[in-house]
Amino acid sequence: MKVGLAVHNFPPEFLGGTEQVVLALARAHIAAGDEVFVLAGSEERVPGGDLRREDYDEVPVFRLRRDPEENYGLEGYRTTGERITDLFYEERPDGVHVHHWATLGWDVCQRAAALGIRAGVTLHDLWTACPRFFRRPPEGTRCPAEDERDSCVDCIGADMPEQSSEQVAEGIAKRDEQLHRELKCATFLAAPSEAQARLIEHHLPWRGRVEIVPHGLLSRIEEKATPRGPENPLRVGTFGNLVAEKGVDLLVEALGECGDQVELIVSGGAPDPAYVEGLRALAHERGVPFRWTGPYDAGDRHPAMDLDLAVFPSLCDESYGLVVDEALARGVPVVVSSRGALPERARHGGVVVRSGGVMPLKVTLSSLLRSQRKLQSLRDAIPTTFPHINEAAARYRGFFGHAEVLQ
Repeated sequence: MKVGLAVHNFPPEFLGGTEQVVLALARAHIAAGDEVFVLAGSEERVPGGDLRREDYDEVPVFRLRRDPEENYGLEGYRTTGERITDLFYEERPDGVHVHHWATLGWDVCQRAAALGIRAGVTLHDLWTACPRFFRRPPEGTRCPAEDERDSCVDCIGADMPEQSSEQVAEGIAKRDEQLHRELKCATFLAAPSEAQARLIEHHLPWRGRVEIVPHGLLSRIEEKATPRGPENPLRVGTFGNLVAEKGVDLLVEALGECGDQVELIVSGGAPDPAYVEGLRALAHERGVPFRWTGPYDAGDRHPAMDLDLAVFPSLCDESYGLVVDEALARGVPVVVSSRGALPERARHGGVVVRSGGVMPLKVTLSSLLRSQRKLQSLRDAIPTTFPHINEAAARYRGFFGHAEVLQ
């Protein structure tokens, strides 16, 4: 079987959660005997756009770059479509699996279908319903219910001052129409969690079945973190891409009265270095011992190995929560916000706190700091097995007509 995986970016240019999943899925397909290529967008621009062949970790990658005039907005891209059609015609995959469209254009499934190629979709966020990706509007704007769009005009219009409200409304309606056509061409539509599936059913006009396919662990994990004794400060930390939406500032605030009982360890890349400096300044002001270890990759010692408790106070409706699985699989209990799929991932071995406020997080962390017994109880509740990306690949192969589980 030959599979094309389409995604809005890919390493080495960028490696976020969606890109990590696509890379691991490509490896899983290859391990199952499939032929794979990745169609990846880019934030780089070249006059007229282009499509160039790269290779990353032995995975063939076709990098699609747009024209400098083609910026993210409510319209598609002029230069991408024909290049995608030409690629699919030349590569002739048995299936195309779309993971994101943001830099590719909104007709990837349609172009595959026009060539008689089956296409399926996994929705990693709410981009198909929200041009802001995560339904996190500017202050003073409230997201609409279901698939209404009235308040979207003000929300999106704030970033498009050159357009009238009528023009923005027309652009949103056109975007919705194009994406609805795209989803109708999908052989399957999948979500990585029950929470994400519910959001899709609530905010998109999709009336078919939403397949729930957990990403699972992206690699086999054998190592376990060793908890330190009560005579040592509790090592509390978080890891992943460090952006404001992850709520790390709330974690700093919540630890503000713990003094030398804790060490706060933060790991991961920071697209905006000023955000980390702001965290460092806040920690100093609150008297929280703070250490940022910087970015890490698959070959490095995993940040969870140096933690007693991992905390993920995200402000977004997370569609899965890879970091939660990564901590739990290493024997590290977690505290997560109530947004999106995080409570599903932390069902055993974790504590769920209300999202967005410091006080619920502060109360929970204070309780765990005072009780080694509670921490040990969480450790004891951590599952011994976790879903794995190989199982996800087998499910997707089944959707395309080739079901065979790789152990």
